[in-house]
Amino acid sequence: MDTHKEVLKIANEAGVVGKKKFREKIINFSKQFEEFGAKKINDLNNALLVEEGEKLDHSFAEGTYIRKITMPKGTLYLSQIHKITHPFFVMQGECTVISDIGVERIKAPYHGITKPGTQRILYIHEECVWITVHPTDKNTVDEVVEDVIAKDYNDPKLKLE
Repeated sequence: MDTHKEVLKIANEAGVVGKKKFREKIINFSKQFEEFGAKKINDLNNALLVEEGEKLDHSFAEGTYIRKITMPKGTLYLSQIHKITHPFFVMQGECTVISDIGVERIKAPYHGITKPGTQRILYIHEECVWITVHPTDKNTVDEVVEDVIAKDYNDPKLKLE
């Protein structure tokens, strides 16, 4: 399957087909994702990821977990499925974001709010530093992941009416 065509197909329907249909499309895309040579942002425990230029840092402050990822130019990512509302900040770089609300090109500095059920496809145009801040009372990355990341869209917090 042609990566470029598949991503464009999803992008053209993002924000138009509704959340349920978009979820179906992104689930299918996820299954074939590794064949496309893309990378899932899914191992939150690694301080340093495999790709050169890609780095993941974790910090804790009172009542918050802060995650900072540096993503190299020219890479394609699929984010995890988020369970809770939280802010995110793009501190450096430029990327295209495809989600259930549509397609957006983001250039730093930028900030936004991630809603429950959000899963994004990211294409990195220029090296990108993306920070998320999650409210939590947990003290380890593993515990935080259980609270803020859904294994799939069947999570009770993500049910669509």
